[in-house]
Order: sequence, then structure tokens, then C-alpha cells
Amino acid sequence: MEAKKGKILLVEDEAVVRESVRDWLVDDGYDVECVETGEEALVRIAKEDFGVLVLDLRLPGVDGLQVFEQAKNLKPKTKGIMITAYPSIETRDKARRLGLLEYLPKPFKVEDLEKTIKGALQEVADKKLPGKEDWLELGAVSFQLCTHNYECSCCGFAQDIHNRYGTIAVVSEDEINELRQLPVTERMCPYREWLGTRSGT
Repeated sequence: MEAKKGKILLVEDEAVVRESVRDWLVDDGYDVECVETGEEALVRIAKEDFGVLVLDLRLPGVDGLQVFEQAKNLKPKTKGIMITAYPSIETRDKARRLGLLEYLPKPFKVEDLEKTIKGALQEVADKKLPGKEDWLELGAVSFQLCTHNYECSCCGFAQDIHNRYGTIAVVSEDEINELRQLPVTERMCPYREWLGTRSGT
């Protein structure tokens, strides 16, 4: 299978998780590099551009949140997904403030991780297309299911959009209530409504 554009850096010290996630993503056509520590990750990030960072929260030495924060200082357009066996409101909120796309408690479905990765890489690819300068950056992000029951305040991706563009009313409250009635497998991220919206309109 031809690899998708954009390389993934997986930062995970637990071998079983690291190998299973890597194998899943590689089988699905992604180019994946793995490291076990935050320090190793920062060395690689300084030398190479990665489409998405997948970071375990608890790492030896520098933790996943610190890695992402430092990575953003090195390369402001860095995109990241946090995975953790020790979720907490405090770390989830910090992940949201830093602009991580997703915060996934373990055990998680690799399908959910892949959907977020796919959306992030598609966004990067769309930005590189010629003649797209007048389209909002929101245009590629919503190829993912909503995993927060449309509580956008709990979603790192939605908060990232808020931080970059201010408050955006994607759909009305009535429409949100209707979306919540859909089967879980059909609850798409509401930001898909912005696909193809020109800036200034």
C-alpha cells in the first residue's frame, strides 16, 4: 500500500502499546517513526517535520505535554494527539490549552486515533495546494467522528479552533440536539460544516 503523505512520530515508552499502534498505522499505510522518551522525541522533531505527533502523557523524564509545548516552540504548526492511561481533568485541560487535537484515555480504539490523524494530515495537505490561500484553515479538519457528544468545550480540536479564530457558531443548539440523537457511529464533528468556506464571506 502506498504510504500517505505526512510522517507520524509515536512517542510511547510501553513496548506493547508502541508496537501495536505502530503496526496498525503502518498496515493502514502511514509512515511511522517510534521513540521511547520525550528527549528522543525533541531531538527528532528538531531535525525533521512530522505531520502528527502521537504522545503518551507519562514518559521517562520530559512528559508528553512538555514535549508538545517545546515542539510548538520549535515548530509552531506542530499537531499532536495525547494518549494516556492516567486521564485527569487537569491534564486534559492543559492539553486543550496547548492545542492538542485529541486527548485519548487508554484503552482507546486505534480507529479513533487514525481518524484524527487522517483529518490532521488532510488539513496539512490541503494547505499545500496552489490557489487555496483564500480558504479558511478550517477546511480539512472534520473527517472524524465526534467523541464528545457535541460538548465542544471538552474537545481539544474545537478548543484549538476557538483559540485561533475566536468563538465560532458552527451549528445551532437545536441542530446540536438533533445530532445527539444520531447513532454514535454517525456523529460527525460539527466543524465539517466549514469545509469549503471562503474567508471574508
